[in-house]
Amino acid sequence: MNSKILLLIMLILVIAIVTGISITGKMLEQQKLSERTGPIKVVKVIDGDTIDLEDGKTVRLSGINTPETGECYYEEAKQKLKELIFNKDVFLERDRTDIDRYDRLLRYIYLGNISINFLMVEEGYAMVFDKYKDDTKYYEQLKEVEKQAMGRGLWLCSNPRENCSYVGSKNSDIYHNVNSTIAKKIKPENLVCFKSIKEAEQAGYKSCSNC
Repeated sequence: MNSKILLLIMLILVIAIVTGISITGKMLEQQKLSERTGPIKVVKVIDGDTIDLEDGKTVRLSGINTPETGECYYEEAKQKLKELIFNKDVFLERDRTDIDRYDRLLRYIYLGNISINFLMVEEGYAMVFDKYKDDTKYYEQLKEVEKQAMGRGLWLCSNPRENCSYVGSKNSDIYHNVNSTIAKKIKPENLVCFKSIKEAEQAGYKSCSNC
C-alpha cells in the first residue's frame, strides 16, 4: 500500500478516536450536569456540613464530616461554609442514598462549577466520612483530596479523648464509655479522662446506669 495512503488512513483513525473521546467526554459532563437540581437559595448554615434551603428542606453535605459543637475547629468550619454559600443560590446533586435517618437530603453542593464538599475537604475544614463510604459515589476522589489536606485546618487539632477509655464531665459525677453518644457531647473544656473504671470510681465518679 502506498505510504501516503497509509498515513492518511492512520490520520483519519486518530481524528475519529479523538473526536469520539471528545464527544463521550461532553456527554458524560452533560449527564453530570443533568443530575443536578437548582438553583435554590441557602437560608441557614447549621454547622460545617448541614444547611437549610429556602424550600424548607435540610441538606447534609454528603461524603464529608465536620467537627461537632464544642469540638476543635467547629466554629471555623461553620464560618467557612457560611462564607461560601449562605444566602446564595446553589445546585444540588444526589448521592447514592437520598435521605439520611434524620430526613436530611444527602447532596453534593455546587456554587457555579465549584464543589463545596470537595472544597471543604481540600482546605482542611472537613474530613471524608469513611463510615458511609459505600453510600458515597465520590468517595475515592474525596480521599485523594483529603491526602493533600492533612497537616492543615482540623488535622492540626489534638484529640482530648485519644488516651481515654472512659470520660466524665466537670459538671457531673457520672462516667461514660469514651465512644458513647453522651461522651461525645461533653465539651473539651469540661472533659475528664480516665483509663479505667477503677480510675474513674477512685475519682468519685459512678457508672451511668440509665445511659
